[in-house]
Amino acid sequence: MRSSTRRSGFTLIELLVVIAIIAVLIALLLPAVQAAREAARRSQCTNNLKQLGLALHNYESSNGSFPPGGESTNFKVSPPATQFIDGGWSTLARILPNMEGGAVYNSLNFSVDYNEATGMNYTGASAVINVFLCPSSSRSGGSRDSTDPNGPEEAVGGNKGYGYADYGATCYTDINPTGQSTAYSAATPYRLKASRANGVLKEGQTRIAEIIDGTSNTIAIGEDAGRDESFMSPYMESYYDGTNARPTLGQGAGSNPSAYRRYWRWAEPDGAYGVSGAPNNKARPMKATSGWSSDTSTAGNNAGANDELFSFHSGGVNALFGDGSVRFIKDSISLLTLRSLVTMAGGEVVSADSF
Repeated sequence: MRSSTRRSGFTLIELLVVIAIIAVLIALLLPAVQAAREAARRSQCTNNLKQLGLALHNYESSNGSFPPGGESTNFKVSPPATQFIDGGWSTLARILPNMEGGAVYNSLNFSVDYNEATGMNYTGASAVINVFLCPSSSRSGGSRDSTDPNGPEEAVGGNKGYGYADYGATCYTDINPTGQSTAYSAATPYRLKASRANGVLKEGQTRIAEIIDGTSNTIAIGEDAGRDESFMSPYMESYYDGTNARPTLGQGAGSNPSAYRRYWRWAEPDGAYGVSGAPNNKARPMKATSGWSSDTSTAGNNAGANDELFSFHSGGVNALFGDGSVRFIKDSISLLTLRSLVTMAGGEVVSADSF
């Protein structure tokens, strides 16, 4: 005699309904998960900049001033010109011993360039420094650049590339102080080179007393995230101050004076930059089509991450101020307010709710 008990289970329709409900829940939860992850990455970026702020102030306590930016401004020519006269190294390299980077710092010879042709600085300058990298950043490679075809020092060091940086000193601004368009370019229509003014990390060393706008009102280091070897600097390594070729003694010769500077590296002085437009500039194109390109059509065009405040955070960028605080600068900030936040002696009054 057969049992009349039927086996229980899902029908096909019930199974499809369950799958559909799960799919809807995943679709609803995924944006929230992604937002939570980005919030965590942005928080880590903020912490990175806070560590850089502590290192800057530890440096100031030891030396009586902030370090130079690497890139700075020659105000003896008209219009003022970019220069690289502070020994061929970045701010980030100089503050390494003040942020538990003593081992890397001790491996560097600051009497010559970071990419000196024999490769004596290659081991140190190729180190990946996590504090210099924003976790939200996106680029074509990993944490180091690829082998530089113009850099024989890499063959000496083992061809593993130099370490990237997503942060740089805001060494000047040339936003037009009148607020009027100059039609300089599609990317930076309010740029006026004659109006250049120093940021905190300028030529030489800067004493806190020189920052008359107040350290809490002046940006020292900002995000310029995602730069890699597909970006081009407008300056060759032989470029010095706009009037003279670069000395080969004292400064130390780079690996190839006819090669363009590699401003995505943390040791490179050209990692500092001027602020000529709004954060997260939407102008394009912002980089060459391939790594190590000789196409200079996009060099220094200030679009996107090309030598401007730029991040992969939604709505703005993180910036380190001279007092060690880190604040979020909105994309919608007034350009005049942004100029005021970069200049260290402009005499402007900036309210906290204006950015």
